[in-house]
Amino acid sequence: MEQATDVLRYAAFSTTPGGGNPAGVVLDATRLDDALMQAIAADVGYAETVFVTGVALEGNPRRHRVRFFSPIAEVPFCGHATIALAVALSGRDGTGSFTFDTAVGAGRDRDRRPGHRGDGTVHER
Repeated sequence: MEQATDVLRYAAFSTTPGGGNPAGVVLDATRLDDALMQAIAADVGYAETVFVTGVALEGNPRRHRVRFFSPIAEVPFCGHATIALAVALSGRDGTGSFTFDTAVGAGRDRDRRPGHRGDGTVHER
């Protein structure tokens, strides 16, 4: 029997939960194949959904492999989904920096919190 996949929904670059750039976030996509990630992104319907496909890379609990899917195709990178992911992980794992390995290389995101008034304010939708 297939287990349901939890999809978090966030809005980046917004002062309210209903505005900004919406992004889906799947914190555990380690067992999802390409077709299922694509189907989930299509079902979410946002411009992008980010999937954590590898955790604790090189033994670092704050470094993860991630992939981004639009409703119709995989995309190499998405800024607002990356910020939404950092907020979700900060809520779960505590604030601090994270490193995300993407199709375009590794990137680092600093401290993000829901409602934080910085250059990427994010709210749960």
